[in-house]
Amino acid sequence: MGTDNMVDKDKYVVDLKEKDLSIEKIGGKALNLAKMSAAGFNIPPAFTVSVDAYDFFIKKELEAKISEILRIIDFTHEDSISQGCSAIRSMIKSQELPQDLFLEITRKISDLPDGYYAVRSSAVAEDLADASFAGQLDSFLNIKKDDILENIIQCWASYWTDRAVKYRHDSSIGHLDTELSSAGLAVLVQKMVNADISGVTFTANPVNGTDQVVIESSWGLGEAIASGIVTPDIFVLGRDGKILEKNIKTKNKGYFLANGQNTLITIDEEDREKTSLNDDVLKMLLQIGVELEDFFGVSQDIEWAIEYRKDESDQDVDKYKMLNNPEKTSLKIYILQSRPVTTLNEDKDDILWTRAYGDEYWADATTPLFYDVMGKMLTDYVNHEGARIMGYKEITDTELLKLHKSRVYFNSWVLEKAFSYYPKFARSKELLNYYPLEDQKRISEYPSLMHKALISQVLVAIRDPDGMMHRTDKAYRKWAQGFMEKCEDFDKTDLDTLCDEELLELYDDIENSGIKHYQLIRYGMVSHSIATNLMIKNWLVKWLDDEDGSLYAGLISGLDDNKTVEMNIKFSDLAITSREDPALLGKMNAIEDMSLLDESKIDEMISSNPDFKRQFDQFIADYGHRSNTREILYPRWREDKAYVLEVIKLLSSSDLDLRKNESESRANRFKTEKEVSSRIKKLRGGFFKEKTFKVVLNLAQTYLTFRENQRFYLDHLLFRQRLMLRDMGRRLAEKQIIDDVDDVFFLYEKELFSFFDTSDLQKTELNGNTLSENILSLQEEILKRKKEFYRYKSSLPPKFLKNGIEFDDTVTEYDQNAIYGAAASPGIFTGKARVVESIEELSQMEDDEILITSNTDPAWTAVFSKVGGLITETGGILSHGAVISREYRIPAVTAVKGATTLFKTGEKLVVDGNEGVVYKKE
Repeated sequence: MGTDNMVDKDKYVVDLKEKDLSIEKIGGKALNLAKMSAAGFNIPPAFTVSVDAYDFFIKKELEAKISEILRIIDFTHEDSISQGCSAIRSMIKSQELPQDLFLEITRKISDLPDGYYAVRSSAVAEDLADASFAGQLDSFLNIKKDDILENIIQCWASYWTDRAVKYRHDSSIGHLDTELSSAGLAVLVQKMVNADISGVTFTANPVNGTDQVVIESSWGLGEAIASGIVTPDIFVLGRDGKILEKNIKTKNKGYFLANGQNTLITIDEEDREKTSLNDDVLKMLLQIGVELEDFFGVSQDIEWAIEYRKDESDQDVDKYKMLNNPEKTSLKIYILQSRPVTTLNEDKDDILWTRAYGDEYWADATTPLFYDVMGKMLTDYVNHEGARIMGYKEITDTELLKLHKSRVYFNSWVLEKAFSYYPKFARSKELLNYYPLEDQKRISEYPSLMHKALISQVLVAIRDPDGMMHRTDKAYRKWAQGFMEKCEDFDKTDLDTLCDEELLELYDDIENSGIKHYQLIRYGMVSHSIATNLMIKNWLVKWLDDEDGSLYAGLISGLDDNKTVEMNIKFSDLAITSREDPALLGKMNAIEDMSLLDESKIDEMISSNPDFKRQFDQFIADYGHRSNTREILYPRWREDKAYVLEVIKLLSSSDLDLRKNESESRANRFKTEKEVSSRIKKLRGGFFKEKTFKVVLNLAQTYLTFRENQRFYLDHLLFRQRLMLRDMGRRLAEKQIIDDVDDVFFLYEKELFSFFDTSDLQKTELNGNTLSENILSLQEEILKRKKEFYRYKSSLPPKFLKNGIEFDDTVTEYDQNAIYGAAASPGIFTGKARVVESIEELSQMEDDEILITSNTDPAWTAVFSKVGGLITETGGILSHGAVISREYRIPAVTAVKGATTLFKTGEKLVVDGNEGVVYKKE
């Protein structure tokens, strides 16, 4: 390798047009470009500073010093890695280049034409199939000729970032042994393309793994897509060139190269929704993609850019309009990068993950921090500890959850094993819907392990008596009373006055106090509620022919102490008070968007009616910990009082009285209970059946209320956790570790708490800004996670996931104008559809419309008093939407796949909650 002697001329600078280049000499990225160039693909002009140059530079002066630092790094401690890597990077940046190396590189740079260049790291281990190293190293864009050398050295230094060093260590890649052909770094210098359109081509569909070609594109440079400023147009093509899907997005902004800067411009309004690629260009990109796939012998992920040249007869054509005037322009497609599609090989865990169970309990789009906050509790206490107590040995240490496209998926094998302890009759259509169709018959016929189920109940009685059906609800109420007292003490605490250590202690205290919640819902929700309600439903069908579910709905409506119903009644009371004060109602109706009001304006408005203000303040005191979603990223009503006013305003537009409705529901329940009791007594063996039914019904009603109320107290727990986590976020933002307070929710717990390490070394590193490069890397990761969260926030991914492949096999059945789902609340209603994709759109609801949405939350149910019918894409008979629909006697059909796209607002529909069918009226 390099020595102190004179080096051979042109040894360290390599033109990509040279033959027989190797990855050991120029790195993976540059080698790919060289191969493509040699094969005739159009790449921007480029050269490489070889691995030999880097190796010569390191070995001449720095190898011994770096070896010593590597020797003392403790790779089990992040602070040790960070401290050592920082020292190595500082040495590289301050060390002068050997003269001969300096002269050779600067001579090549001086020969370059004027313009702007990309200076990119090209590692030997990068882009190998078994070492997905992409993104670990630095690259620099829009570099002037005079600054290229400085940025080459910056790339060399980036070989020693904490992430890169840890990655090589974990992957057994040598840090200094470049002769092993698995380590080392080249630097690629390449002319920047002044792109008018940029995008990506996947020669295998990364979503479903087929050989369909997916092309994403947008106006200008690719940075607009990468930064999440725009969502690209998406095209799916067959290998024959047929366009299978075309999804044109609104592209308001675009980055364009101007004076060496990526300049963000606003796209003219008439061009924002135009396609960025016409059919001819799509076919050109398809052909290039297929040729690259054939050339490399594997599916490719290709970055490309298009430059358009104007016809001299029309010099005024805007860049992003050129595509729509092809006769006046000529184009050149540049290939910027091509590498194997890696997503197809990810997640090869051979586990079938189902989103369907999450639809019942955790249907919200989920941030990484909330996934950790609640996910670890469900895994550790609901799954693992519960399984150990009940003797379910097969599932005491299995992985329970997976976060995919911002949604929580459950391990179907864990659910299947748990359900095998259920009697066959309890394996209802709703439970079987958690699985693919091909598995449902097998699971429904799986032998009941009743002997094991009985043993598990004996073990619960011995190991955890609070899990016994007659005790769980009482134990939960006792815990809730004690936890509310703790919350009162918490609310007196000024978090700003706590030091980091005190804040962490308080967080641990609240979190530990909440463990009992999870230890009790593993019985109350997972077994008691499901088992008793399915037994009642089964008996009603078998004994009394309750096929439409009307008797069942009557028996479980109007229940006492339902926190969600009580909250809705308080909403209704406030609406009635506002209706009785025309002046106050006039002020509220005059405000089109309540969210624009700050707290002082809200207080000023409601103070005009002392009775309303008293009710409103009490409502916030009682329910201000609630929100429109479990997800702790979003503010609670105590933080967002404008939302509460918006709901009151919405309810005040009708004359409904939910207090009166609830009284009628209670009277109807008493009547239905008497009717059912009387009819069962007349059956053969009726005396015994009626006594048994009455006991189980009491438990079913108890645990249906339990199911609603546990969410009320969980919201109390999550609200306090949110407040503390946001305060941690505030502290990190003040130290410029994160850009925004709410960015904290896009960290995982381990990442967040590492910044609150109380060791003196960690504090010194943070305050001394020696972790700046780590922090920058983390900020980039946060941006990536935010993009994924918001991209999938309002779209429901497929129900199943296995080995990285998504699929939906629950086929929507059509009988001309009939769409089938699950019957959730009995009755038939005909009315106009209202598609609502977010809580903000609920204000548009009019009386007696059919609410169509992905899923509902308890906070949504206040507006159910206005709803004529309900259709949801998710959920079963025990989902919040189904429970409240039965409470208000609203026909409901759940589990209608694609409901928010199948139906349109204003369309006339018939909701048949008896059969679980929705009909489109001609």
